[in-house]
Amino acid sequence: MKMPFRLRLIPLLFTPALLLAACQGGNDRADGNLLPTQAEAGTGWQGDHSSAAERAYVVAREAGEWSALWARVGEPAPSSLPGGRMAVAVFLGPRDTAGYGVAIDSVQQKGADLIVGYHESVPGPAQAVAQMRTSPYAIRLLPSAAGTPKFVRGK
Repeated sequence: MKMPFRLRLIPLLFTPALLLAACQGGNDRADGNLLPTQAEAGTGWQGDHSSAAERAYVVAREAGEWSALWARVGEPAPSSLPGGRMAVAVFLGPRDTAGYGVAIDSVQQKGADLIVGYHESVPGPAQAVAQMRTSPYAIRLLPSAAGTPKFVRGK
């Protein structure tokens, strides 16, 4: 028995809507966090070695700022800043040993402010660490948002 034409159209009508909803995920979190809910490829970078000579908090909303951000890392940008996106970054500056790190946990719009929450990792007193100079950093891409950035260190 052949299926009626209108029933064959249902999957064709709903498939684009489902695909669009899947592509837009990550910005409607109940907690108000603007960061993607999971680490999407190409939305976050962190490492132990950057060219940052001091602690710095950076926001890149346009191509020049994006290039300057990556100059602090000491590497060329992996790609151009995607349209409709911005980046936030935390650079810890030089450390005398390994074992230090930084991660960006949340970005929330609070009135006219854009609150960027991050935490630092510090080696414990009994932890064996390499005696080498490091300069940890973390960078996250998120949907563009207006507001004055305020970086807040968590525990």
